[in-house]
Amino acid sequence: MKKFLGLTSISIAGAVLISGILLSLSGEKFSAQNPVSNISQPLVSGECRYWLRDYHGYLAVFGEEKDEPEMIFQVFTRNLPQYDQQALQNGIGVRDYEELIARIEDFIS
Repeated sequence: MKKFLGLTSISIAGAVLISGILLSLSGEKFSAQNPVSNISQPLVSGECRYWLRDYHGYLAVFGEEKDEPEMIFQVFTRNLPQYDQQALQNGIGVRDYEELIARIEDFIS
């Protein structure tokens, strides 16, 4: 009986592990309960120190009035929900570094 329970536990753990690996390899990105685009945005672009945008299909951080990104993340924007893709096409303004970190974490997680 103990042998049966041990084998069952190992089988379940293996199935969960394999499912996780397959999901990560498929590139699927599941949306969070609170979409990133719902975070309030500054009304005046001059208030924004950073901008999150799509850059050649990836999530990128741009500084004020810069055409080249400061950081590019291995996050495919095509895997994000449509409303987040649209927000990144328009640019998401970020006031400070702490808010930038929070928004990046929302996209990455």
